[in-house]
Amino acid sequence: MPDIMKVTKDGRTYALFFSKSLTTEGIRFLTEHEDAFQVGLMERPKGYKVKPHQHAERSTELRTVSEFIYVEKGKVRVTVFDEAWGELAKQDLSGGDFFLFLRGGHALEALEPVRMIEVKQGPFSGDPKVFREQSK
Repeated sequence: MPDIMKVTKDGRTYALFFSKSLTTEGIRFLTEHEDAFQVGLMERPKGYKVKPHQHAERSTELRTVSEFIYVEKGKVRVTVFDEAWGELAKQDLSGGDFFLFLRGGHALEALEPVRMIEVKQGPFSGDPKVFREQSK
């Protein structure tokens, strides 16, 4: 897998896959400014300090829920779908890799015992997921 793999259709980004081998100097944001979820990679030397700060409140309208998954250990296969359940990409991830889902649908299959950390926007509203019919 390349360091960053972008899954797109018709000029829209559906997902981003990130390899554990991805590196940077300082800070590098891996998402576009307009993406509903922002992911950055920071590499800092020992002793580097981030000044105490807060993020100002702001009102944001979410049209979809983005989801970030970090694979801590194990191996998982991620499949990305468009809104009509057409398969756009399939990628295997292992410990240290991570994934950002921005739109469409996705599925996960544990290829071996896996431990993942999932982060998505809140507040939790009963998780109104839309599942693909099994016949497809």
